[in-house]
Amino acid sequence: MPTVPDIFGDVTKLANQHLDAATAEAWLRLVRPAAALVEATPDDDAVARLGGQPRLPAGTPWPRWDAITPLSYVGELDLAALAAAGYDPGVPLPSDGRLAFFVLDDSDGQGFADGSDLDSYRVLHLPDGGTTTPPPVGAHTYAEQTLSARQVVTAPDAFDRALPAALGIDADADYRAWLDHPVRAPEFFDAFEASRGTLPRHQVGGWASAVQGPVEVEAAHAEARRRSLSNESSGSSDLRTGEVADMTDRWVLLFQVDSYDSVMWGDVGTLYWLARAEDLSRGDLSNIRFVMQCC
Repeated sequence: MPTVPDIFGDVTKLANQHLDAATAEAWLRLVRPAAALVEATPDDDAVARLGGQPRLPAGTPWPRWDAITPLSYVGELDLAALAAAGYDPGVPLPSDGRLAFFVLDDSDGQGFADGSDLDSYRVLHLPDGGTTTPPPVGAHTYAEQTLSARQVVTAPDAFDRALPAALGIDADADYRAWLDHPVRAPEFFDAFEASRGTLPRHQVGGWASAVQGPVEVEAAHAEARRRSLSNESSGSSDLRTGEVADMTDRWVLLFQVDSYDSVMWGDVGTLYWLARAEDLSRGDLSNIRFVMQCC
């Protein structure tokens, strides 16, 4: 098992070097561990794989959208290998099996997966083993890459309301003061980014590396939209006021796949799969949501 560095000790030193004591303390309460995924060398323990072909157990049907268009296989996370490696993803995960990730990516027809359409993406919790399965006609195959893990610390970005709220700042009332706040200073930002490592940003757990605003909020809006459409189709209209805000706190990042090599999600975009923290605590991986963001 690799030696896991004292990442919280390192990031505490960094915060105290660049921020006053009160700000550093408040910021450090927000940070979350994550397992960053980087291209593996022959000597590394692989914990994930992107692209190529999935290993499906006999009899497992290939996921499809609306029973019409096959979803495309993005990659898999080896839960047993991640647990054995000893890195902390910051979210509770089972220590057995694999998670295989599929999305609708039909640029000639239906477009890309929609977070409010549960049929347009799929996450399968599979046992170890399985048979390499070629994709059906209509599914894309992406460049294959094997990934190992490294321990990192993550924090909400400046566009996430959790950050100014934790610092006692009303960013809407005085946005200029928020822009000039020390936690947003280039020196602090650059130093923290350097501790995260280089692109691409593939990741398990932690705060997402958002492209277009907090993905947890986007997942909550997509869920509210899905429920609203479901209510309309059933003749109900019981979506509660404030439900989106209530749901936002419950979504946490599970898996993040950045654009890499020749694989481009939209315009240099990123794919995110999220789950409710309480579901993960119960080992429940059946209620996962999806967000795609690009420039």
